[in-house]
Amino acid sequence: MAKQDFTALIGKAKENQIKTPVQKVVPIKKEKNEVLFSLHIPVERLKALKIISAEKDISLKNLINSAIDEIYFK
Repeated sequence: MAKQDFTALIGKAKENQIKTPVQKVVPIKKEKNEVLFSLHIPVERLKALKIISAEKDISLKNLINSAIDEIYFK
């Protein structure tokens, strides 16, 4: 059996490359009315706040923000 010349077939395959469509993902920017603020807090106090937030089934962020609202903005 003789070897076949595959160079012509390979050349055709290279010419007819399939272009895969690429989907561009653009995140939706939401206007935030918040700013990141960090501070140092004693370890034991942070642990206690985490326990309180878990018991009340709210996030630590919401717990601290509600405490600030109740004390300073009522």
